[in-house]
Amino acid sequence: MPYLTDYNHNGHFDPHPQYNLYHTLVSKQAPDNDTLWVKMMEKTLRYDVTGLPNSQQDCLRRIGFDGYVFDNVSEAQLDYGLLHLYVYVSKNKQSDGSYVVANLGLNPLYNDYTRYAKNNLFNPSFVFKLYIHDTGVKDAKGIPVYTVSLYGKVQGNFSSITFQPTSLHLVNPNADNYDATDITTNPNATGHERIDALLEPFVNSDYQKQAAIEAEHSGDISYSTNHPVLPQSYEQVDRNNNGDGTVDLLPYTTMLTVAPKADFKTWSMKAIHPSPWQDQQGFELTILTFGMVNFVNSAMFAQNNNIDGGIALNGKADTTYSQGTVIKLIRYNNYWVQE
Repeated sequence: MPYLTDYNHNGHFDPHPQYNLYHTLVSKQAPDNDTLWVKMMEKTLRYDVTGLPNSQQDCLRRIGFDGYVFDNVSEAQLDYGLLHLYVYVSKNKQSDGSYVVANLGLNPLYNDYTRYAKNNLFNPSFVFKLYIHDTGVKDAKGIPVYTVSLYGKVQGNFSSITFQPTSLHLVNPNADNYDATDITTNPNATGHERIDALLEPFVNSDYQKQAAIEAEHSGDISYSTNHPVLPQSYEQVDRNNNGDGTVDLLPYTTMLTVAPKADFKTWSMKAIHPSPWQDQQGFELTILTFGMVNFVNSAMFAQNNNIDGGIALNGKADTTYSQGTVIKLIRYNNYWVQE
């Protein structure tokens, strides 16, 4: 058996594929609660490199990768998601006026609802944003040349991003043309080497403030993963079966339908108890009433309220809404405020 050397082992990554699943890249830690964005990648997208010397062919036509995202350093978040990026320059003009097609997404797999009490948990712990910049240069076929930049955002101080790649797809502009000194364009490099080179800024860059990034990319086309991570509504129906005038929200409930039981005409709703996931500042609950439910004004806005889950109605008085009425309540401290 030959000795293990840099040439047959670690220098070119472990040749045993079962170990490749544990390759990770880790960003620096965010220094404070305002400097939260780190550059992950910046690369030139070019459709054609005809006429360029080899030393200027450090560009790609297509960039695609997937990987798991988590914070493995600060212990500030236990969320776990799957990041997907696929972006390429096309010979066809797109509806936004560019020649670039992009797909950026973050699929949260596990969300931690035990930390950052009362924060907006509809937003994932990490946000990613892709900027597409037209350089003003055109290639041999007359197609614009672009620079694409990917940034990642953490939620708070000392947080970091750990990225565990699962797939990589890099395509050079012309099949056999590339800059051999640029690892991302060299097809002879391993996948680990190529994604490490592509995401080199992610590991080594310092965090930036949002205003600085927006100023740098003013006028660029952008894509963001910052959107609600749940469907628009989860309905829960309550008929006051417990008879005490309170409603206990189920996890994930965003729309509450209230109606009386068949054996009596009305019931009074005094309090709504949220699950830990809903007990956050600004959580919005939609309520649809089938009538004959008396909403009790059991809380006062900006006052110390004794009833946990009490309701502060706009009219400051108990109200029975007609059937089909929709109202919205906003969670504020330990009570609800009618919108």
